[in-house]
Amino acid sequence: MRVLNEEPDEALFDLLKENSEKAFTILYNRYWDKLLQVAFFKLQSQEDAEEVVQQVFLQLWNSRQQTILKYTFKTYISAALKYTIYAKVAERKKRSAVSFDDSVSTEFADHSTQHWLDFSQIRAEIESLVAQLPDKCQIVYRLSREKGLSAYQISKKLDISEKTVEGHLTKALKFIKGNLTLLMLLIMMMLFPGLQ
Repeated sequence: MRVLNEEPDEALFDLLKENSEKAFTILYNRYWDKLLQVAFFKLQSQEDAEEVVQQVFLQLWNSRQQTILKYTFKTYISAALKYTIYAKVAERKKRSAVSFDDSVSTEFADHSTQHWLDFSQIRAEIESLVAQLPDKCQIVYRLSREKGLSAYQISKKLDISEKTVEGHLTKALKFIKGNLTLLMLLIMMMLFPGLQ
């Protein structure tokens, strides 16, 4: 019997091109931490690092059937991360405060996901998960994702350190990611960078 966890990246990528969610999950788990470390080193923000890595995996899933590996999968995913980081740095330079709804409607050109999953269903699932967070963690998450405050602004507002704010955000994101199905996770990564 074939054990997918033991397959090389390129074999998993071939299965991914055939729409294998299992192959995608293995590649995701195999590379998530490595990519996150690189992204954090370059961006110096846990939140931005998680966002760009999620975007890389979302793009991998969305373009799985059109993508051709010229070299190794590791080379491909590393290059994808590099260009996504460049885009994030450029975005930081011109970022202005936008409302939650504006960021959803203007940041993404492809809204096809909304045709097959009701937007309110996603919001309801997120709200259900956020409501399960510990009080302080929930407050920090809501200030960040719903009010658009930076870690610095939240730290001043709540009189806690930025590290504590980032810790609460990381805990919230991990909880939300850990309780979403793979399909819902992919949708969330597209509609809400950083699982907003």
